[in-house]
Amino acid sequence: MKFFKKDKLKDYIDDVRPGIITGAADNDPAGISTYSIAGSQFGFSQNWIMLIAIPMLIAVQSIVAKIGVIKQKGLNQVVREYFGIKMSILILVILILCNTFTIGADMLATSAAADTFLTNSTANYEFFLIPVFLLLSYMIIFKNYKKIAKYMMIGSFIFVAYIITAIIVHPNWLSVLKGTFIPNFLQFFTNKNYALTATGILGTTISPYLLFWQQEEEIEEKRPFLFARKETKVVTIGFIFSQIITLFIMTASGATLFKNHINILQSKYPAIATAHVLYPLAGRLTEQLYSIGIISAGFIAIPVLAISSAYALTEITKNKSTLSGTFKSERIFYYVIILSLITGFIFAIFKIDPIIALYYSQVLDGMLAPFIVILIIIIANRKSIMGKYVNNWFENIFSILSVIIMLSAAILIFI
Repeated sequence: MKFFKKDKLKDYIDDVRPGIITGAADNDPAGISTYSIAGSQFGFSQNWIMLIAIPMLIAVQSIVAKIGVIKQKGLNQVVREYFGIKMSILILVILILCNTFTIGADMLATSAAADTFLTNSTANYEFFLIPVFLLLSYMIIFKNYKKIAKYMMIGSFIFVAYIITAIIVHPNWLSVLKGTFIPNFLQFFTNKNYALTATGILGTTISPYLLFWQQEEEIEEKRPFLFARKETKVVTIGFIFSQIITLFIMTASGATLFKNHINILQSKYPAIATAHVLYPLAGRLTEQLYSIGIISAGFIAIPVLAISSAYALTEITKNKSTLSGTFKSERIFYYVIILSLITGFIFAIFKIDPIIALYYSQVLDGMLAPFIVILIIIIANRKSIMGKYVNNWFENIFSILSVIIMLSAAILIFI
């Protein structure tokens, strides 16, 4: 009986691992920065966006996971098969555009964090770009998929520091609850900066690259066909964990930076301002703790970004490449990954403030992600593609709601 329980626990961990990895990748340096900026600008008044984003994220990710199980093909391969090469190329362009900016911004932030951790300064962060690039390349090419997955799961628990910080600063919990459960539509529809940050929040939460990664995760895990019915339950654990972290990041930022009238975007040193969310917990070690979190998040997310681009590009050629393969057997696949990292590296060498770059990369994601979500909704509702595993009511309602809210926020920026 004891061994049976151990086996069941192992099976459960294997089942939920893709959702936890994807959820952890969702809280990348871009996510941490965007959520911190939201809290510093608007206090707790954008918490409601994250609350409603939880079921939207679960719905969208469970749909792509289910497509992966049923079709045993990557998302762009399915798009090409049913919508043609032109649509597949359009999706690829959107993904690579989003991923390139985010990889570059994440590399900037990870390099700056390494500089801060080792020298207590960000003055020479560009010197850390090459070591970060080489280490990421080594991780992806010479470590197999199982090992990368383990590293990703371990790194995701660094974010607990934000939960502790949000609790020990003793925010006005009534204000927190109000901001979380009562939508601030007045600001949403009348304040362009509010809509801009809302777009960034949604872009870093429902990111284009996560849609491709989640589907490929299911293929890598070699899920059985009947597993499709369990997908919503399986991905829920990882995404609830990641979004609880997000709510606490925004709450901690609101209770520290916003309370003291510190707006990260208007700060002379945005990275230092962002780090100081953790000051009540870490004191003099604030920048070191923040740096560890950003470095961990960067090494979780950047490989996922690069790999998702490689998946999407190789799928257009109808090649079934996998991360489990060796460099020799999957050479084109790995070349695309390296090219993605190099492109991000080139973007990163231009001296743009890492936090500002992270923020606007997620605004771009928020503007472009709805178009990919629309396509997966169409795919997942066609019986000719999904058979009896078409979307249920939960998946349809919240995935469609995600499109409406994301497009609305993006449009309101320009009105």
